[in-house]
Amino acid sequence: MKKNKMKLIKFLLIIFILNIFAVQHHFSHYKAKYHAIIDTDGGVDDFRAICMILADPEIEVIAIVTTDGVLIPEETRIRLVALLNRFGHEGIPVAAGRSFLDNPPECRSFASGLSWGKNGSTVTTNKLTAVELINQAVGLEEMPVDYLALGPLTNIAEALDNNSELLDEIRKIYWYDEGYSEHGLNYNLNPAAAEKIMSSSMKMDIISSGPASFKMNETFVSALDTISSDYAKAILDLYKKDKQELLEHFMGLSLADDCLPMYLAYPEHFYKNEVTTEAGITEIQPIPETDLQPLILSLLDSDQEDKSILFKTFPVFPGLFEDDVSPSVEKIIRRHGLKEWRIVVLTNEFHEHLGIYSIVGAKMGLRAREYFRVGIDELKIKSYAGYTTPVSCMNDGLQASTGATLGHGTISVDASDPFPAAEFTFKNKTIRIDVKQDIKARIRKDVQNAVTLYGTDTPEYWEAIRELAVRYWLELDRREIFEIRVV
Repeated sequence: MKKNKMKLIKFLLIIFILNIFAVQHHFSHYKAKYHAIIDTDGGVDDFRAICMILADPEIEVIAIVTTDGVLIPEETRIRLVALLNRFGHEGIPVAAGRSFLDNPPECRSFASGLSWGKNGSTVTTNKLTAVELINQAVGLEEMPVDYLALGPLTNIAEALDNNSELLDEIRKIYWYDEGYSEHGLNYNLNPAAAEKIMSSSMKMDIISSGPASFKMNETFVSALDTISSDYAKAILDLYKKDKQELLEHFMGLSLADDCLPMYLAYPEHFYKNEVTTEAGITEIQPIPETDLQPLILSLLDSDQEDKSILFKTFPVFPGLFEDDVSPSVEKIIRRHGLKEWRIVVLTNEFHEHLGIYSIVGAKMGLRAREYFRVGIDELKIKSYAGYTTPVSCMNDGLQASTGATLGHGTISVDASDPFPAAEFTFKNKTIRIDVKQDIKARIRKDVQNAVTLYGTDTPEYWEAIRELAVRYWLELDRREIFEIRVV
């Protein structure tokens, strides 16, 4: 009897432990609500919409394809690559569709003259066509895929001809147009593609601006200047540089494709009209009395910091921090943003002291996440920092910034030849990030000076390292201190 009782207890204990692991796996990290492909024809409303989509942490952009419409596909692709590079999102793949319009829309000359995406690096490693990229992105994605169409439906129609399995693999198409029966520019640019998709079994939400009276006027432009996000700054820069043209043209003044990301972020401010079709098509419009400006501004400012597990808001008040750190709190947040602030604070607490290379590791991990534009626990890391301090301290920053931890089994350390570098893998792509030579030399010189003055492992030495760490925290810009190359 006693033996049977022990067996029962052991069995129940095993079941309990397995349940714990199942729960831990289920709640291991937060996933974005949408894993999306963006399809754009390059209009200024598309540009604003893409800035909003990139600002929304609930949308993971797995690819962007361009289609013939307001601009030719290749021009839009080049502009988008420059825009993504500006934001540090070089890892989002972009591909151009085919040019097919014999009679482009009248607004093409206006749109082509606008300055967005005309300055900056246009270097990209992607060589795929739009259809190839759609198929690749859907095939690599483990989560349901949504298709955000800001132009004609040419690419998705051609992709469907190429791969009928997309009918089951794409969860829903969100398309900006006038409606199911009343058609707008995006329908009229390629009616055959639109009809093909609308008559298929794909679920579709057709979003329009409806009777919305909101205008991108001087008040809106001034309000953009109050937001610190890179996405708001990009729109602000365009409206400052091309102000006269934009505030006199309907594309610069009126809401259009912008309504699509606003609907995804704030569905409670839109009403739905279920269209009676087998495909399950719904018409979406903003509720007329809704004040849309604060929603746009809030969306552009939404990607400020990662979700906390315990904190409702992460501490930022200088008085909460030690006397040598508090004078720099507001400067650090203003220069590097709340996301980096939170990550480096957690790194220092986890690391148990203010260390230079742990901070460098935190900045490196966040830079890798920016490159791919992903959240916590999406990357696999191979660190070359080894196990010898001070360089090995970088490993703690890498874990805190990415969620790739020893506990999750998503980080490994190569100790054969320790130096401050790491490889980051997301899906089918790996990048290597190295600390630039001049930064390594500067750190090495400053640490050696501290050793010369105070010896090693003395109170004075650690005080000097702490002072250096605060200074590096403020001065080192994660967009400037690393070299990134595709492996």
